[in-house]
This record gives sequence, structure tokens and C-alpha cells, in this order.
Amino acid sequence: MLVGFGAVLVPAGRSVAEPDPARVCAVSDQLIKAGYLTEARALFNRLPDEAPVPCMAADLQRIDLRKAAAAAAVRKGQQQLAEKKNEAAAKSFEAALAEERDNAEARAGHTAATAEKTPSKGLSEEKEDWDDFYHDWLVPLLQLIAAALIGIVVLGALSGLFAHWVVRPQSVVWHRAARGVIGTLGVVLILGCGVMMPLYAMYRPFAPQTVVADPAGLAFLIPALAVLIAVAQAAATSPTRLMRPQSWAPWWRLLLATAAVIGAGLLAWLTVMSDPLERLLVAYAVLSCFGVVLTAAALGQNLRLQVEAQKTEGTADAVATDYLLARLRALGTERPPQGLTAVPAVTSLSSLRTEDLSALPAGKVAGALSRLFFALRPDLTWRARVVLVDANRIAVTLTRNGHHAESTIFSRLDLGLPAVEEEEAEDRLRAQLLTGAAAIILVRLSHTHPELQASLCGARDWRSVTLQVIASSASLIDSPDERIPMLGRAIHEDPNYTLARLEYLWAHQITAPLDSTLFRQICTTTDRLLGGLTDASSSGIRIRGYYRNTAQWINMYAQGGYTDRTLLRRARRSFSRLDHACRTADQHAPAAQLADRARPLTDIFRSIIEALSAPHAPAPVPRHPTQFLSPRVAYENACLDCALLETGPAPKRDYATEAEQHLQIGMPTSSDVQHAITDPCLAALRQRPGYQSLVGTPPTEFLKVRTFTETAFKGTADKLDSAGLSHPEEIIRNTTGTRGRTELAEYLTVSPLLVDRIRQIALLTRTHPDLADPRMLNLLLGAEIESPTRLRAEARKDPEALMARLRELAAAEGASALQGIQHPEGWLRSATGHAAGSGS
Repeated sequence: MLVGFGAVLVPAGRSVAEPDPARVCAVSDQLIKAGYLTEARALFNRLPDEAPVPCMAADLQRIDLRKAAAAAAVRKGQQQLAEKKNEAAAKSFEAALAEERDNAEARAGHTAATAEKTPSKGLSEEKEDWDDFYHDWLVPLLQLIAAALIGIVVLGALSGLFAHWVVRPQSVVWHRAARGVIGTLGVVLILGCGVMMPLYAMYRPFAPQTVVADPAGLAFLIPALAVLIAVAQAAATSPTRLMRPQSWAPWWRLLLATAAVIGAGLLAWLTVMSDPLERLLVAYAVLSCFGVVLTAAALGQNLRLQVEAQKTEGTADAVATDYLLARLRALGTERPPQGLTAVPAVTSLSSLRTEDLSALPAGKVAGALSRLFFALRPDLTWRARVVLVDANRIAVTLTRNGHHAESTIFSRLDLGLPAVEEEEAEDRLRAQLLTGAAAIILVRLSHTHPELQASLCGARDWRSVTLQVIASSASLIDSPDERIPMLGRAIHEDPNYTLARLEYLWAHQITAPLDSTLFRQICTTTDRLLGGLTDASSSGIRIRGYYRNTAQWINMYAQGGYTDRTLLRRARRSFSRLDHACRTADQHAPAAQLADRARPLTDIFRSIIEALSAPHAPAPVPRHPTQFLSPRVAYENACLDCALLETGPAPKRDYATEAEQHLQIGMPTSSDVQHAITDPCLAALRQRPGYQSLVGTPPTEFLKVRTFTETAFKGTADKLDSAGLSHPEEIIRNTTGTRGRTELAEYLTVSPLLVDRIRQIALLTRTHPDLADPRMLNLLLGAEIESPTRLRAEARKDPEALMARLRELAAAEGASALQGIQHPEGWLRSATGHAAGSGS
């Protein structure tokens, strides 16, 4: 390296006596920065004395400074090494080597520091450290935690016991926000006092004078003010008004307890003003008492219910208890005894949450321990005991915070149900009694918990609820014939029970003819009743009711031949309310599930109404969100296809065939088939062989029309029947081309012109389902209309004259009651809009 550095002193073209100053300064700077101080000094020493190097003095000074720094770091490292601080010594020697790389002392010291390990502590020293940690930290911390937990548990148990006295059985609960504020404040006070009292006694983290000044000592008035505001708000919302004593009466015990704590606190505060420590302890005691009172007041209003069903001898009945729990959670959510339902035809009357319900264990020891635990827990507020006295009677006892709240005994005779002998009792009869017990509990809870009233749809009498649930449940009712009488008794017991009134009307509607005035009045009345349900928790019944009414308005419109636009407007109004109920049901979980199931059906309803609202517009594309999502969706899609077939101009697709395909999926049961046979929305399919094979109706007797009785067609009907060409669709399919017509003419031994005439008559049945009736075809043939082209010309020329001629022929043949004669609007519209199936 020195040779290389020396080369810079004599560059090319210069003599030895003439070094390059710039190059010398650059090399010197690099050596100094790298820590090669000896080499840098040697570089200057080899220069002639008279050599003009401007950086020489400054660089020599830099070398001296770095040597001094290295020497200082060496001394520090040697001292650390002597103190057995090897790691620190090694770092000091490394710093010295960074200043001067060829420092021998630094190099030797670094070697010694890294070679010698620090000796570990002996076992005696480690044991002393653990003892210090155990006695100074662990034991006090455990003592603090144990004392705090004991204090918190004791205060919590006192809250549970005190709730029995503060919250009376008839007290209506406060608003959720008020209960939350009061409960949170009470829990904070219990936790704070439970922790701070032992913490202050053990560690004295602050002087008592800093927190017990006169203004700060009055802070316990804040909880009292919170209680007063909460009680005033409850009194303001009560029916008896704010300023009346009756409004404050349910909470007089809470107000008395609050006043007693304030009075005792002020008295103690004024009598111990001279001692800050005693004043601090008084503050802790007052705040702890307030924590107990506030927690008891808030948790004593909880909606937590524990149920127990007992046999006649007093032992626990686990089966009855489980059934009662299920009834309380989902009262009313059972399949009705009859009727085709698109959305679940059930309405939950209970808004109790699963976590609000519990049951006592069946064992004696477990039951006794559970009762003790129930007495100490402030959040378990309600307890119900149901005793099955015998096969006809049941007793219900309800307590709130340990105080008696309700006792009821009823029998089957009280509900209008026949009495049974003990040996004849069935599980279904016991289930009826337990359903009544669940209704008693729910209605009683709704008196003090207003949030349950909306789900009960205005019910205030448990008898009405029991009768309605039994009548609406296929597993509880004795016979479907008893449904209407039981619903009638439910309305007599409680006329304000909206659900019972709706169920009663719907039960009557099932038996009423679709075109009757009663059927229409029931739809109008139920629309009005549903409009009065505005609470969010009533979304489920509104979805169910508006779906039913939308479908019924559309059915009545179809039954009337698609002429009464008032029915269509009412269908559109019910649908808009149905759509709004589905969109606003997301905040209520049970209704949200129902809305999810109804949305695909509402999409189909929207398309049906759009198709029916614009009969002369281009046929809309049917909205099949998911064609085979469920049988009911497939069925409604078939109704949509029929609406497009009825109202649109020349169809761009074979809606009738698609409707039949949907019906194959949409009719899984015999009751579905029976419904499809009478459904007016499917009238366009009734003469089609595919539909007839699905529902089991006989095919159209096309070969009996009058044309086949003419001399020219003698014998052709029998030959067509023998060849399996008895239906117009089969004839059309086999005569589509010239070859098919020629082959059929040869088979029938008639002229091809006669075969074309048969084909044109068959094409008439495609114009509209009403024209597929052989009797209607005979009327058209009598009016000399034998092809779709001729029908279109006559209908466009003078439809009134055409109908007058057909009515005259119908009267002569006794066919005036035909659908095509009574309501010709459908086939006339189809005939003038297109010649169905015309062409080759």
C-alpha cells in the first residue's frame, strides 16, 4: 500500500523534487478517514521540507486529534474490562480502533474483552432476587386483586338483593338509553370503589387532602341527579302524566333509597370535616352505596326469564320445560292448517331473544343451587313456574325480582275447548295448555316491557293470543273446521288484536268465491288493517299480508278477463307497500329473513304488473331472477309467462311452453295441483295438452268440431284419432311443411286443400286459450271464420258486429255462458294484435 501511495508523490512528467500537492492532500484525507494515521504521517514525512503542500498542517493536526481520541477510548475500555463489563469494554475498544486502526493497546484490549465471558450469578444471588420480587411485587398484587374481587362480588350480590326491593313487579321499564346510562354509572362506581378502597389502604397513592375538598366532596350528588332524571322521564311517558303522584308511585322505593344515601352522606360529611382521611372513606362509602342502588335499578329492569315446568306431583318436567321455552321464543311460527303459501304464513308473536331465556336444571341438587344463584344474580329478573295440574288445567306463577307478579289458572273449558279424561290426554292436548301458558307469560311481560307489545300486534288478552295461535297451527288445532270459530272467539276476547282479525278474514276468504263481493271486501279490509301497522317489528305480518293481497288483486283481475283496471291499480298499490315492507325489514331479524324469501317473488310480481299495465306495448322480457330457486318461484314464473301470453302482442318466445316447464317444478304436492286448476292466472294454459297432463284434466276434443261432420271430411276424424293426431297442436306440428301436408292428405285420402283447411282451424286455437274450446270453435265456424287471417280481418273490421253474430249463435246453441262469449276482450285483443301461429 505504501508503494502505491508513494507513487502519487512522483506522477508522470514530474521529478522527485516536485510532488503534486492536490494528489498528496487527497491521499492524506483518505488515510485519515480510514484510520491509518501512521501511514498518513509517513506520507508527509517523505516530502521535501520546501514542498508547497497547503493541507499539511491541518492534516497533521487531525492525526493528533484522532490519536488522542483513540487513547481516551482505550483507557475507558481498560477500566470497563477491570470492572468485568466485557461487552461495554469491547465497544470502547472498537471505537478506539475506528479512530486508529494500528493502535496495539486497543487491539489487545478488544481481544481480551471478547475472549473473557462474564461469570453468571450464583444460585444464592438468584434466589435473593426472586424473594425480593415475590415479597415486594407478587404478594401485594395478589392481595390487592383478592381484596378488589371480594369487594366487587359483595357489592354485586348486594345489588341483586336490593333489586328485589327497588323494582316493583308492576314497574314499567325505562327507555333503553336511560337504563344504559344508569347501569353503566352503577357498574363504574362498584368497580371503582371495589378497586380504589384496597388500593388506597395498601399504597396510599395520593394524599386525602387532594380529593376531599368541599366542592369535590359533593360529586356524589351526580348519581342522585341521574336517578331523578330517569324517573322523571319514565313518569312523563306514563299515561297518568308527569305531575300526578301515580306516575312516580312505581319508583318511590328507588327515590327513597337515593334520598337516604344522600342524607347519610351529607350527615357524615358534615360531622367529619376535620379529618381528610375520614372524609375520603365517607366518599368511598357513599359512592359504593350509589353503585349498588343504580346497578340494582338498572339490572332489576332486565328482560331475563327463567322457566320451570312441573308435573302434578311437583317434580320437574324437562319435556314440558323445553316445549315452553320453544313456545316463548317462537310463539305463532307454525304452519297453518290449510292454504297454499308463497311466503311463510306465520307471524312470530315473540321478540324475546334466545339469551333472555333459561331453565332450571331438572335435578334436585342442581335445581336448588340454581335457585340460590338466581337469587344473587341481579340480571335474572323474571321467573315462571308452570304446573300441569291435570289433563284440563294448568297453573302459571310469575315472579319479578323475587316478588309475586302474576298467578293464573285456566282450563280447556275457559278457551272453549272440550274437556278430556286423564287417560285420554294426548301430547297435543298438553301442548295446547303449554301454549296458553306461554301466551300468559308473554302478555304479562308486555305490560312492563313495552318493546314486546309491537310483536303481539296489539294483543292485551292472553286468551285471544292462545286461541289465535292454536287456530293457526296445524299441529295444535283438533280439526281445520274449528279454525274459523276459534278465531271468532279470539276476536271476541280482544277486538284490538289485529293478527286475530286478519287471520279470521283470511280464513273466510279461503272459502269465498274469487269473483264474489265478499272476497273483494276482505282484500279491501285487510289492506286497511295492514296500513295501521307501522311499527318496525310488524314488518313480518305486513310482508305476509301485502303479498297475499297483491296476489289476490291480480287473481281477481285475471278472473274478470283483465278488464277492471281498478283491480290492477289496487294490485299495484299493495305491491308498492309489499316492496317497501321488504326494503325496510332489514333492521328486524325475523322479518329480514322473511323479506329475503319474498324478494324473488316480489320481482316476479313487478314484472306481472308491468305486463298487465301495458297490454299493447311490446312484450317485456320476463324477469326470472332464478327460474328454479324454489317451487313457489317456479309457479310464479309460470304466472308471469301467462300474463305475457295474455297481454302482449306477437310473442317473441313460446311463453306457454315455458309456463308449462315452470309448472313441472312449481307443483310438488297435490294441493299445489288443485290450486293450479282453479288459478285464474293460468287460464291461458287450460286447453294445452301439456298443462292438462300436468294437472290431470282430459285433453281438448278438437275432432268433434262441426267441420269433421261435413261430407268432404267424412271419416277423417277417426283416421286422425287412430294416427294420434287428436289435438290441434299435434296437427299443426305434423303439417308444418308441404311434405307433411301431402303425406297427411294421402293418409286421409283427401285433397291437400282440405288438409290445409284443417290446419287453419287448428291454428285458430293458438290465437287465445278461450278459442281452444270446441264449443267456441263451433261458433266461429258457424260464423264462417275458419282461419286466423279471417278472424283478424273480421275483428279489425267490426268487432261489435262479430260479437253480435257470435252471441246470436251461442244463444241458439245454449253456449252463452262460455268464457269467450262472456269476456271476449282477451281473444279479440290477441286476434287484432297478431294472427297466432299463422304462416306455414
